[in-house]
Amino acid sequence: MKYKTMTMNKLTSLLVLLVLISCKEKGLDTKFIAAKYYQGVVKVVLFDPELEKIEAGKGYLSRGSGFIVTEDGYLFTNKHVVETSVRGYLDYDITENNVKKSTISVYSDEIVQSKDLLKVYNAGYTVPVIQVFHGQGENDYDLYIAEVISIGTGTYDGAMLKIVSDMEGNPVHRKFTTVPIGNSDNVSQGEKLCVYGYPAQYKGNADLMMKDLSTISVGIMSGNDYVLNSDYGYIKTDAEIHPGNSGGPVFNEENKVIGIATAKGRSTGIGLVGGINGMYYISAIDSKAHSKLIANGLSLPSRSSSINTVKGTQQPIKTVKEINDLIAARTKKPLSPPSTSTGDYYVKSQIFFSHLSPAKNENLIPNKTKRYKSFNIDKTAGGTIWFYVDNYPNKLNTSKISVLIDKETSPGVYTKYRDFAVTVNPSHDIKYFDVHFYDEGKFRIRAYSNELKYINTSYLTLSYFK
Repeated sequence: MKYKTMTMNKLTSLLVLLVLISCKEKGLDTKFIAAKYYQGVVKVVLFDPELEKIEAGKGYLSRGSGFIVTEDGYLFTNKHVVETSVRGYLDYDITENNVKKSTISVYSDEIVQSKDLLKVYNAGYTVPVIQVFHGQGENDYDLYIAEVISIGTGTYDGAMLKIVSDMEGNPVHRKFTTVPIGNSDNVSQGEKLCVYGYPAQYKGNADLMMKDLSTISVGIMSGNDYVLNSDYGYIKTDAEIHPGNSGGPVFNEENKVIGIATAKGRSTGIGLVGGINGMYYISAIDSKAHSKLIANGLSLPSRSSSINTVKGTQQPIKTVKEINDLIAARTKKPLSPPSTSTGDYYVKSQIFFSHLSPAKNENLIPNKTKRYKSFNIDKTAGGTIWFYVDNYPNKLNTSKISVLIDKETSPGVYTKYRDFAVTVNPSHDIKYFDVHFYDEGKFRIRAYSNELKYINTSYLTLSYFK
């Protein structure tokens, strides 16, 4: 009887212990996160390899954070961190409020066409270099080259990258540490969160920047914001978010990533976090990665009407010379107003448009059945239109054609949209070239010879696909 009593007491104590263990409060464990996932939270460094050839370290332009989500090297970050790898960048001087300012920013036609643009020094694309730490020291890291797989074009600030090689161009065969993916739609106000990444504690050269180690900041889920993004929204947090944190993971009380650190409110200082579920659409372009991510926990977002995605291929930009020539042309005093009379030489000229290049039309100029005045283009990716300046039976008799594109802003009123020049073989009777548009509307296209002789005018209408 005594033995039976002792056994029952032991069983009772064991059950009490098990209950205590099972009832232990779950919560954010930053020590666990730092120890287990530090190799999966990475620094995303943007280099221009062409500038790097000129001078070591000169190619470093900007940085952010990111996190690895598959063992074969797919990772998530913000769109604005890697946008210069897709849309390109400009290094330029511009006048703002009558003050000269030097800056580097994402390439845009708006900047190129600005009358306040003074001079462009560099234009190109960055390459994402991923710094993956394997130890706690400032030199315990490996570097890899990545490519942008997909990037958001709407108000959701997300991008997906893939590590493709080491710095010598050799393929990578290692398995990377990944972070666990949670569900951003299930985060509750007041829940504890932590931001993990690489805020820019130091400013300086590339060598110093590489030694800048990771930082964890802790706060709560302060609420949601649907003003900056009325469709998908942001998660607000009082956890510290600083430049360099952008693209880094935000963990919840389940120690899973529920968001991407994106920005900091100017008036309140509150951090803005893009919900991880939004990456469901950003990753969908790559079916192989998308399937893995769904299996790893990536969920369809409950609000998603603003999330649009395109492939991370480089979009066309003008060269430094082309842009500075445009600046010179804008500031140069015209000798006389451009003529609108063709005169005798270009009297038979015409400008027409097609969706086909000669190469796509059996090496023939598109006939009248393949020429159009109206086209549909994609609202996100835009569309390419082929321009033909034809002076048959006469030769073009000029070395360059200036093309002036104006957009209708009100009925019959056109404002400058884009100007450029194309080189011409004077002995040819036709010149064709492609022009990429992102905007819908009615456009007026005028052409002039290098000698400022008016060639012709035509009109083009573009509409977004419904």
